[in-house]
Amino acid sequence: MSALSRRAIVSTFMRSFLVQGSWNYHTMIGTGFAFAMLPGLKGIFGHDPDSMDTSVRRHLDHFNAHPYLANVALGAALRLEADGSDAQTVRRFKTAVRGPLGGLGDSLIWAAWLPTMSLTALAMWWLGVPGWVVVAVFLTLYNAGHLALRIWGFRTGLRVGRDVARTLGEAGLAELGARIKSIASLLVGVISGIVLASR
Repeated sequence: MSALSRRAIVSTFMRSFLVQGSWNYHTMIGTGFAFAMLPGLKGIFGHDPDSMDTSVRRHLDHFNAHPYLANVALGAALRLEADGSDAQTVRRFKTAVRGPLGGLGDSLIWAAWLPTMSLTALAMWWLGVPGWVVVAVFLTLYNAGHLALRIWGFRTGLRVGRDVARTLGEAGLAELGARIKSIASLLVGVISGIVLASR
């Protein structure tokens, strides 16, 4: 990946936070994905305007995945482009990973991490912790989790390229989601106990 400077990689990652900024029914987050890819693509194709234009256009295609785990595809696509993969390989890769990344992200974040952090905050509030502390703890824990996932996903995609499916399986994110859901179930019991005891 000699064509990619550290500055381009960091800039691509920072732009990933805006991947939903141009969400639409036609391309979903495809436009945001292309926007995030721009710094890396400029580093790879900046000397060739025609190739640059073609590369940007292929990333404007429809793409939909969980916004946090989209970083896996973003890093991997950047790696594929830097390695000189042909356009069809890049398109097939993005088509193959968007569904799994969407399902895994929904299960891990929306069905596990967010509810667990919300229940943690609710339990703290019922225990009499000041509201500002509850809000601060929730924001700190939730954002620490999703930032760690974003960073890990981007670095993993950039490192392994098209082999992300195997790496995701080895990472055990589905199992992690199941464990977090178990904690959420425990918190539901704790909150129920607190509510009943306070009546």
